[in-house]
Amino acid sequence: MTPILEIRGVTKRYSVRRGMFEPKRSLMAVAGVSATLPRGEVLGLVGESGCGKSTLAKMVLGLETPTEGEILVDGRPVASLGRLERARLVQPVFQDPYSSLNPRRTVAAIVGQPLDVHGEGTAPERRTRVAEMLALVGLAERHAAAYPNQLSGGQRQRVAIARALILRPSLVVCDEPTSALDVSVQAQILNLLAELQAKLGLSYLFISHNLAVVYLIATRVAVMYLGRLVEVGQAETVLTAPDHPYTQALLSAVPTPKPGRGLPGAPLKGSFPNPLDPPPGCPFHPRCPVAQDVCATTPPALESKQAGSTVACHFAG
Repeated sequence: MTPILEIRGVTKRYSVRRGMFEPKRSLMAVAGVSATLPRGEVLGLVGESGCGKSTLAKMVLGLETPTEGEILVDGRPVASLGRLERARLVQPVFQDPYSSLNPRRTVAAIVGQPLDVHGEGTAPERRTRVAEMLALVGLAERHAAAYPNQLSGGQRQRVAIARALILRPSLVVCDEPTSALDVSVQAQILNLLAELQAKLGLSYLFISHNLAVVYLIATRVAVMYLGRLVEVGQAETVLTAPDHPYTQALLSAVPTPKPGRGLPGAPLKGSFPNPLDPPPGCPFHPRCPVAQDVCATTPPALESKQAGSTVACHFAG
């Protein structure tokens, strides 16, 4: 069966300058990323801020064009799809539910807009579909006439989810969809996303820096560092028995509610490197606790390790 999403050797470079009189330099936001998402599964993409997660999401959505490589959705290159055709296949759910909604339109108008743009059905049929979708995401009939500023953060995110699903896309790109919400509301939205995935047969590319959230919803996990994938595999394997030192450091920094454990330490030395001046060899080696001489000169390739995982590390495990 054709995977719903295939990312083949995708690279994205930007030309930037530090100052008005400085020459332009190349910033590599995404470097040779390859990944596959089977139908009906959730690929969790995790990493620190600035590692390239959102840039990759924009390329999957067709909002950015890869400098090199190719992205296929449902076996079709994203670059070859028209705007409306692409919107039927893949839809986004963004981080901030307030800024992604038009404050001057009612909830019914916001959710029904994709149907209007695509010219689907008559006006009564569109109203019926909007009402059904609002009910599906847990909103009452009275919310249809409300405006975004009259809703809570969780309700606004439900509106954003309803708008994304009204065309019944095959792939939904969730870019930090719970990070702007209270913890209790985060759990409600995660449960809703899981229920909708099971009901509608959806596939998610789920981007987050929160490993606990990814563990709850993802079936596969891809860990990203400085534009590169460093570990990819089944969520249970990657998040309970990671092989890459960076994944291990991320997990060790997650707070736990266990009494007596205290606050987690800071296992990584140094800070996130400058993307305009990346380190040679393995990009993680200046912060890696197990780095050796070879790491400073030779970039590791993604290689198969335990239980189907792939890891980019000379000393994995």
